[in-house]
Amino acid sequence: MSDITKNPINRREALRRTALLLGGAVSAPTILGFMGGCSANAKAEGFQLLNVDQAKLVTTVSDIIIPTTDTPGAAEVGVPTYIDDMVMNMWDEEGRMLFLTNLEDFDNRAKQELGTDFNDASLEQQTAFVNTEHDRVFGGDVNWDAPRPFIWQMKELTISGYFSTEVGMTQVLQYIQVPGRFDACLPFEEAGGKVWAFNM
Repeated sequence: MSDITKNPINRREALRRTALLLGGAVSAPTILGFMGGCSANAKAEGFQLLNVDQAKLVTTVSDIIIPTTDTPGAAEVGVPTYIDDMVMNMWDEEGRMLFLTNLEDFDNRAKQELGTDFNDASLEQQTAFVNTEHDRVFGGDVNWDAPRPFIWQMKELTISGYFSTEVGMTQVLQYIQVPGRFDACLPFEEAGGKVWAFNM
C-alpha cells in the first residue's frame, strides 16, 4: 500500500469531496467508515448483516440511485456489499438497528403504495417509489437534526461507496493521480465540466 493510500489527510479530503456530492449531508457513521478505509469491492461475496430479501432491496435501491449508463451502476461495482459492511462493522448497534428498522418501514410503505413488497414490484414501480421517497425527504424543508430515513441513508452510502471505487474515481470523475500545476481560477468548463476525483 502506498503512502498516499494510507495518508489520513487524503482520506479527509476524500470525505470532504464526498460530502460536497451529498450537499454536506454525511452522517458520523459514514465518516467513520470512510476514514477507516471502507471501499466498495465488486469481488466481495456475501452479506454479513442483511438477509436475502434485505440484500436484494438494498441492491435494487443502490442501482436506482446510480444506475448503469455508459458507466457501471452501483451494484456492478460492489456498492451493496459495501453498504452491508459499513452498517455491520462501522456503525454502532443503535445505528444498525435504525438502518434495519428504516429498511423495514421503507418496504412497508412500498407495500401500501404498490400493493406488493418492494422486491416483487416492477423496476418501473420501484424507481417511481424511490423517487417519491426521495422527494418526500428532500423535497421541502429538510430536518437535519431528525433521525435519517432509509432513502437518506441509502443515498449517502451509495454515493460514498461508488466514489470509493476505481470506476467512480476514474470513469465518472476526472482523475489525475499526480496533478500538475495549481490553477485556482480555472473556469469549470475548461477543467472538463466534471468534479475532480480524489486520490485515496
